Amino acid sequence: MRNLDLNASIRTEKSNLIRKRGAIPAVVYGQGIEPLIIEVDKKVVSSLFSHGANKNVLISLNVKSNGKSETIPVLAHDFQVDPITDQIIHVDFLKVNMEEEIKTKVQIEFSGIPAGVKLEGGILVHSLRQLEIKCLPNNIPEKIIVDVSDLKVGQSLHVSNIIPPQGVTIITPKDETVVIVTSPTEEEAPVAETAAAMEVGAVQEATTGEAGEEKSPTEQKSTADSKAKAAPVDDSKTKAQQKPQK
Repeated sequence: MRNLDLNASIRTEKSNLIRKRGAIPAVVYGQGIEPLIIEVDKKVVSSLFSHGANKNVLISLNVKSNGKSETIPVLAHDFQVDPITDQIIHVDFLKVNMEEEIKTKVQIEFSGIPAGVKLEGGILVHSLRQLEIKCLPNNIPEKIIVDVSDLKVGQSLHVSNIIPPQGVTIITPKDETVVIVTSPTEEEAPVAETAAAMEVGAVQEATTGEAGEEKSPTEQKSTADSKAKAAPVDDSKTKAQQKPQK
């Protein structure tokens, strides 16, 4: 992994004043030390950790205080970003022991085009984009590259198929799926099934509305009156009733 040097100094001003001077407030914490309230150069930090990238870079933090300088090995543990400007406005550094293994996460970078995509029109579906690992600070990789070019339609790659760099142990469960190449029809099927289900549901709803809904007494009376008006009248009976008796 890359090692970088970064200068820092103990801060004595409020955070907003520090930012106006072109610096970034930060803190260093870790096992065996009291939290150090520091400030670092904004341009340097922004170039190193743009959009939160390169977190797995081991940094030699040179902290100046009262004319003295102390070098602390750290990792950038967390960032605070301004939601409007998208600029880093605060950094948390984690002190590490160079002789002890630590746990961290690294990005997976996929290389190659799967045969199932290139030759069979399949679709590469990503299930996992990070791996949790354990290693000494000096052995932390910036990323782990995984070759997917041999995958055919229906084939998948699991964590157990990934060979980690020397000195690195993968903690992520071995049975977890990393990527799979699916057939295009498998992607379209759920859409078709959903559309069919919606159509059936609409028909059932319409049927229920016509025949299955319970009507109020007013609606029942109205229906009865309508049926009475619509019923045919027997003319022979009507004429017989109207004929005068002798």
